[in-house]
Amino acid sequence: MRNTIVSFIILCLATVSAYAQGIEFFHGTWEEAIEKAKAEDKLIFVDAFTTWCGPCKNMAANTFPDPAVGELFNKNFISMKIDMEKEMGLEFRKKYDVTAYPSLFWIDYDGVQVLKSVGGRSPADLITTANSVLEKYDKSTKYETAYTAGDRSYQLVYDYVSALNKAKKPSVKIANDYINDQKDLTTPENLKFILEAASQVDCHCFELLEKYKSQISKEISDDVVLEKIRTACANTVQRAIEFESPELVALATDAMKRNIPSEAEMFHIKSDIQFALALHDMTNIQEMVNTYVKKFIKNDPASLNQLALDLNKYAPDQKVCLDLAITIAEKAAKDDDPKYIATYATLVNKSGDKQAAIHILDEAIKKYKEDEQENKDLLMLRALKSKIEN
Repeated sequence: MRNTIVSFIILCLATVSAYAQGIEFFHGTWEEAIEKAKAEDKLIFVDAFTTWCGPCKNMAANTFPDPAVGELFNKNFISMKIDMEKEMGLEFRKKYDVTAYPSLFWIDYDGVQVLKSVGGRSPADLITTANSVLEKYDKSTKYETAYTAGDRSYQLVYDYVSALNKAKKPSVKIANDYINDQKDLTTPENLKFILEAASQVDCHCFELLEKYKSQISKEISDDVVLEKIRTACANTVQRAIEFESPELVALATDAMKRNIPSEAEMFHIKSDIQFALALHDMTNIQEMVNTYVKKFIKNDPASLNQLALDLNKYAPDQKVCLDLAITIAEKAAKDDDPKYIATYATLVNKSGDKQAAIHILDEAIKKYKEDEQENKDLLMLRALKSKIEN
């Protein structure tokens, strides 16, 4: 349960990153996508669409360009848009069951369908579905059988550790057993192994990652090494929450200070917020959230809105969270984005001030043309107002 909460928190607290353009779709053939997915050990995400499908157009315009969607999908999937009425789509339909549009598929590089989802999805819904795919998809059992039978070849152990890490299963013992048998840790293969195996800060392979960081960066790249450090630190915060250990939060923060000092302060504050929310410790939550907003996201309405939504998850039991969420949502709503205005009005209504929520929506509705056939923002705001009124 806590792992699910933490995953949600990390998602919602994430700021707009280098993937601000949304999903980067792969434009090669299906066979090339399979090879790319295999090489990068990723699933293939397929948007099976048609040019005349309304929900397909809506996702293309509003869901796929979303920064948070792009960040998640670009990191974890090979994404493809396939027109089901053209040649590649006609071939795709022969193998996979496409009966409505859009149909969204997650397929592994062996061609096995992991999940199919039919219908349009909002950014938040698509992120939730994609995260569930990542949590459930587990290839480690494929390698476990061979490992148990005695296979200790480099590729098998590397793939096994990688699969365990992707499935968020313990990999430290397997990795340590391999490392302990190696005479030279600086070979290209072993440097790559160390990078993959450094899944958390409090493990031997992370120490080795720091020791051989410059050599690993030369073999692979600085960006990949830095991203691995970020992931290991984030994983350690999750373990801190699981074991209710503030010491692990401190270890993760110290690792960020040593390796990525420019991001350490932001990581520290975000980690403290995650830890406090997950353990329902509201002692300093207001101070921490205000610091996070003031220093890092005060001019970023998308991140403000996400943070407000995150705090709202805890509002039923924690009034301080609802009050903070309303204050932050109000800042985001000044951007005049109807989605952020809707969040603000929803939270105000949740606080018990129905008339204030309706007033917020009335003021926003005045800004849009009275053409219900063309203005989806106006329709959305009116629908929310009607829901609050009734």
